Amino acid sequence: MADVTPPTFDLVLWDGGRLQVNRPFCRILEANGLTTFESLLNLPQGQVVRQIKSRSTSRIVLADVPGEQTFYVKRHRPPRLRERIRPLMNLSWPILGARNEWNAILRFHAAGLPTVTPVAFGQLGQYSLVMTQDVGTDFTLLDWVNDIADRRRVGKSRETPQELSLNRGLIHRVAAIARQMHASGIFHQDFYLNHMLWRRDPGVPDLHVIDLGRVVHSPNRSRRRIIKDLAQLDFSARRMSCSDRLRFLRLYLGRPFRPGDRWLVRCIVRKSQNIAAHTAKHKL
Repeated sequence: MADVTPPTFDLVLWDGGRLQVNRPFCRILEANGLTTFESLLNLPQGQVVRQIKSRSTSRIVLADVPGEQTFYVKRHRPPRLRERIRPLMNLSWPILGARNEWNAILRFHAAGLPTVTPVAFGQLGQYSLVMTQDVGTDFTLLDWVNDIADRRRVGKSRETPQELSLNRGLIHRVAAIARQMHASGIFHQDFYLNHMLWRRDPGVPDLHVIDLGRVVHSPNRSRRRIIKDLAQLDFSARRMSCSDRLRFLRLYLGRPFRPGDRWLVRCIVRKSQNIAAHTAKHKL
């Protein structure tokens, strides 16, 4: 993915070009002595919230005036040989380091798609990092919609009118985001419900798409990538009703179903089943 600098961000270069910083966050980084790539890479404070292979994500709190601000830093260290070779064996190019996610965040904003706020990106050799602003404690993973589906299935509680309205609002919003994303030539490729954050809103649910490390941008609407995104979403929403999932697809298409759409449904179902089998086999 080529470097992208949308006009909405004023990026400045620090540390001899090793670090790109979103200008509004220069002050707080300078106040905390984080003005070089090495200072961010080796920042000891913070809570590690995820560790996968050669990359880790930490939640850090920086002193500010007044109060403090919370950020996330995803650090990439030199990848293992397996991380380089395995994608090639699957006929795809390996996506390594933090640059792809940084560019994806900028591209999402340029396309008007909701995601996290970029703070800084740094790279030195095979080491890289991306820093983003915390969206706030009132956001939660969108996977909550499956909890409603589970309660409805076992008969512990019926879906209240408020839950029904919220559920359909979420389906409509996710479909709109997916449609806009693909229309912009952006393919998430890790498009699961738990890679979206949401906040209850009496009107339109407030959503943010996260974990953009595998995002691919292509001016051509790739059928394979579209199906992969939609199948990943379908798999993660598998506990929801069939009618809800079909409602999503109709909203994504932006029109009533046509006979020719059967191939798309079959492809999504087949890919979703493959994801389920892979998840069960590897106990993911």
